Amino acid sequence: MKPSIPHLLTTVLTTALGAGLLGACSDSSNSRGDNGGGDGDGGGTPTVEIRANPPSDYARIDRMGQPAVATALLRGGGQPIRDSVPINNNADNERDSLNQGDPSGDADFAGAFVDTLIFVNNALADDLDSLGLSRCASGAPGEIDSADDIDACLQVAAPVVIPDVVTLDTSQPSSWPNGRHPDDPVVDRVLAAVLLDLSAHPLDLFADLPLNPPGNDARADDVSPANFPYLRDPIATP
Repeated sequence: MKPSIPHLLTTVLTTALGAGLLGACSDSSNSRGDNGGGDGDGGGTPTVEIRANPPSDYARIDRMGQPAVATALLRGGGQPIRDSVPINNNADNERDSLNQGDPSGDADFAGAFVDTLIFVNNALADDLDSLGLSRCASGAPGEIDSADDIDACLQVAAPVVIPDVVTLDTSQPSSWPNGRHPDDPVVDRVLAAVLLDLSAHPLDLFADLPLNPPGNDARADDVSPANFPYLRDPIATP
């Protein structure tokens, strides 16, 4: 029996993103269960401490560039690729090395990105074939094992993630990967870009599938405001 596209997407998220995202979520330095105010029950008023330390005293922990680059494309373990980049106290890992480094050195991580994309395409090739979808990777399932096999995928993905910054060409329509709107279905587009032949399928193939459970979108017919700060009003709770 052929797998359904919803089943495929569940497999994609579990295989491609699961380990990275779960590792990122569990790697928290605040294990007290409070809001930073020290009362331990999530209540109270958080305190703000003003410091005059120079920037060199601090380490950047997240760059907030393109979505899922550090969490999905890099390992949570292993030694930093750049020895000169300091690491935080949680782990010696590639994600810290990317986040604390500068975009000018992101090509250092190209090999790790390629390895992850080979793994994901190899793991999901048979599902994509069963659904009749055209893959950006060449080779039979289980035989995708080199950068040459995913060259078409890399042609799309590499310019977006190396360097890991959000770019905007104001002469072109703005929507991710050209800039990013609050309502852009970014992860769905990422998955399409690294798995599908975009000359045969639209970038929003996965995003347009009606997969959200009823009521999952608080305001399904609404969109974010067009003006700064581009955020909707808070959702009212009972």
